[in-house]
Amino acid sequence: MGGSTTQVPHGLTHAEARARLERDGPNALPEQRTDVLGMVAEQLRSVFVWMLVGAMAISIAIPVLEHGRPAGADLVDAIVIGVILVLNTLLGVAQAFRAERAIAELARMAASAATVVRDGQPTSVDAREVVVGDVLLLGEGDRVAADGEVAMEAGLAVDASMLTGESVPVEKNAGDIVEMGTLVTAGSGTLVVTATGARTEVGRLAGMLTTTRPPPTPLELQLQVLARWLAWVALAAVGGVMAVGIARGLPVGELLLVAISLGVSMVPEGLPAVVTVSFALGARRMVAARALVRRLDALETLGSVSVLCTDKTGTLTANRMTVVDTWTPTPTDADLLTSLAASCNHASDPSHGDPTETALLGFALERGAARLPIDDEPVPFASERKYMATRHGDRTFYKGAPEVLAGLAVPCPGLLDEAARMASEGRRVLAAGVQDADGPVRLVGLFALEDPPREGAAEAVARAASAGVRTVMITGDHPGTARAIAARTGISGGSVVTGEELDALDDERLSEVVAEASVFARVSPAHKVRICRALQSRGAVVAMTGDGVNDAPALKAAHVGVAMGLRGTEVAREAASIVLADDHFATLVQAIAEGRRSHDNIRRFVLFLLRANFDELLLVLVVFAVGLPVPLLPVHILWINLLTDGLPALALTAEPAEPDIMERPPRPVDEQLLSGEYVGLVVAMFAGAAGALLVFLGTLRTSGSIDVARTATLTFAVLLELAMAFSARTRAPAWSKPLRESPWLVGATGLVLAVHVLVMVTPAAGVLRLTPLPLAVWPVLAGVVAAVFLVLEATKALRRT
Repeated sequence: MGGSTTQVPHGLTHAEARARLERDGPNALPEQRTDVLGMVAEQLRSVFVWMLVGAMAISIAIPVLEHGRPAGADLVDAIVIGVILVLNTLLGVAQAFRAERAIAELARMAASAATVVRDGQPTSVDAREVVVGDVLLLGEGDRVAADGEVAMEAGLAVDASMLTGESVPVEKNAGDIVEMGTLVTAGSGTLVVTATGARTEVGRLAGMLTTTRPPPTPLELQLQVLARWLAWVALAAVGGVMAVGIARGLPVGELLLVAISLGVSMVPEGLPAVVTVSFALGARRMVAARALVRRLDALETLGSVSVLCTDKTGTLTANRMTVVDTWTPTPTDADLLTSLAASCNHASDPSHGDPTETALLGFALERGAARLPIDDEPVPFASERKYMATRHGDRTFYKGAPEVLAGLAVPCPGLLDEAARMASEGRRVLAAGVQDADGPVRLVGLFALEDPPREGAAEAVARAASAGVRTVMITGDHPGTARAIAARTGISGGSVVTGEELDALDDERLSEVVAEASVFARVSPAHKVRICRALQSRGAVVAMTGDGVNDAPALKAAHVGVAMGLRGTEVAREAASIVLADDHFATLVQAIAEGRRSHDNIRRFVLFLLRANFDELLLVLVVFAVGLPVPLLPVHILWINLLTDGLPALALTAEPAEPDIMERPPRPVDEQLLSGEYVGLVVAMFAGAAGALLVFLGTLRTSGSIDVARTATLTFAVLLELAMAFSARTRAPAWSKPLRESPWLVGATGLVLAVHVLVMVTPAAGVLRLTPLPLAVWPVLAGVVAAVFLVLEATKALRRT
C-alpha cells in the first residue's frame, strides 16, 4: 500500500465529545432484557397445552367425584401430564434464551478500550465513550471500537471474519470503511468514526436478530390443527355420551365420569414428551454424524426442506486452494516456474498463511524446489496493484494477475489466451515473471488454482435431488468459479445471477428468478436474506448455511439455519438451529434424512394413539344407545390411556428409517400430519369397537359376571393397542418388517403386558376393579385381536394400491 498522505484530522475537543455522548448515547449495543414470564406465557399459548391442562384437572377431579377424595393410584395420569407440561415449557424457554445469547455474543466482540485524538492529543478512553467524529488511532492487534472511514493508513489490514466468515485479512485504503469489532492484523491507521452503538453494522445486525423470527415449523402448524380438531372431537364425545346416556335414563353422575374419562383419553398427553424424545434421539444420532442440533424442532423441519441454500467455500468445496494446472511458454521454464512458486512467497509452510501462498508453496515443495531467501520486496502485494515482486540476489521474481504482468513484461505469445482458458474453467489464474539484473521482465508461465469440490459433495447433491430437495449455491466468489463448481457438483438450473443483478430486481421479479436460478455469485449476506424470503414466498421450506456475523439474520430468517462449526463465528452458531461440526454439505443432507425419520416416528405415534382411542368412544356410544351395561369404567379408560399411550408410544420414536426415506419428495407445508390416514382411522374405530363389543357380550354371556366381562374388554383393548403399535411402525405390511428392527417396541409391549397381567392377580386389581380372567378367555382375546389386526393391514394394502 505504501500509506496514505491524507492529513490526520485534529480530532474532537473533550467538550465536543461529551456533548455528542449525551446526544447519541454510549457506544454500546442495546441491552436485551430477559423476559422470563413472557417466554413462559409464549409457551402456554398453544391450544394443545390448554387441552393438557384441562385433562390434568379432570384427571384429578374424577377420583374426587368417584371416591370423595383424591386417590393416589388414580392421580398417576394427572402427575404424568403435569410433569410433561413443566418439561415442555422449560424446553421452550431454554430455546428462547438462544436468540439473546446470539446478541450477547455480538456485544462481547466489541472493544473494551480505544485510543482517540482529543484536543489534538492521543487519549485512551473507554470504548463506550467513543462518539461520531472521533479520530481512532489503530495499531496491530487493536479491536476496532466503532464504524469509521480510513483517513490515513500504513499497510493497514483487518480481520473481518467475525462479520464475513472469511479468514483472509482485508487490506484497507484511505476512504474505505472499517466496521466495529473487526481486528487489526497488520499496519496502522487512523479512522474517523461515522457510527456508534446501535447505528453500526454490528448494531444493525443485533437489531435484526432481535426482530427476526423464524417461521413456524411445519410440525408446529400440523400439531395446532390436530389440537383444535381433537378438542372439538373430545367435546363432541363428551356431549354425545351425555346425550345418549340421558336419553336412556342413566344416572348423570355416572355418565359424567364416563364421558369425561373418554374425553381425557382422546387428549394425547404423551405427545409433547414423544416429540421431544424423538427429536432428542435424532439429535443424538446426528452428533455421531458430525452435526449438533441446537433447536430440537429444527430436526423435524429439515425433513420438510425443499431447498438447501448453501455456501460454496468449505461446504461444497474443500476450503483448500490447490494448484491444478500450469503453463509455460517453453519446457525450460518449468523449473524456474516451480522455484518462483516457492520463493516469491510469504507462507511459513504449506499449512499456514494466505490460501494462495500456501497452495503455491505446497506445489513447489512437492516437486523438490528450494526456497530462495528474500533479500528485498520492492513491490509488496496490494489489491490495487494486483501483483508483487521479491528480490533474490540479482534476480527479481514477479507474481500477479496475468493482464497486469503482461503489461509490465516483454510480449509472451499465447499467455493471455491460455489464462482466459483457465479462468473459463472457474480457476484462479496467476502469472509469473522473472527479471535478471536490470533486464526486462520475462513471463515464465501461469498457475491455475482452485478450491476443489469436497469428496462426497456431488453424491450428496444427487442424494438430495433424489429426495426432491433442490440445492442452491450462494457465494461471494466470481461467477465463473461458481459456475464451474456448480457443474462439478451437479447443481444445475438457469444462469448464474450476481449480486449486482439482484439489486436491480424488485421482490416480485426476484420471486420469479429464484424459481429457476440455482447459482448466485458475488452476493452479500444481505442478499441471502432476500433470496431466502423469495424462496419462502413460493412455498419453499428453506435451509440456509452461513458462517459470518452478517449471515446471522439469514440463518434466523430461514426455516432451518445451519452454521459452520469449523470456520463459523460464534454469533452465527448461536443464531443457527444446527451446527455442522465438519462444515460438509453431505452432513446436511444426512440431517434431512434424520429429520424425515423423526417426523415419521411422530406420525406413527399420533396414528397409533388415535386408532387406539377412537374405538373406545364408539364402543361406549353403542352400548349406551342399546341399553347395555357400561363395558369400561372411568378408571379402566384412564388405565388404558396411562398404560398403552406411554412406553409403546415412546418406543415408536426409536424406529429405524423406512428404506425409501430419501426417495420420496418433501412433505408439502400444508400437508396434515395424518394426511391419507383418515379412512384407516375410521376402519380402526369400527373394527376395534366391534371386536370389543364381541368380547364384552361373549364373556358376559359365558361367565355371567360383569366384572369378568369388563376385565376381558379392558384386556382386549390393551392387547389391541399393542398390536396397533406394530401396525403403525411401517407403511408396508407389518410382517414385512422384522421384529429385530424394533427391539424397543418389542420390549415395551412385553413390559406393558406383564404389568397388566400382574395387576390382575395382585391386590392392585381391587383398585382398578379388575378380576383374574379364566384361561379359556385368553385364546378368544388373541383371536379377536388378530382378526382386527388383519383388517387394519388389509386397509393399509388397499391404500397403497
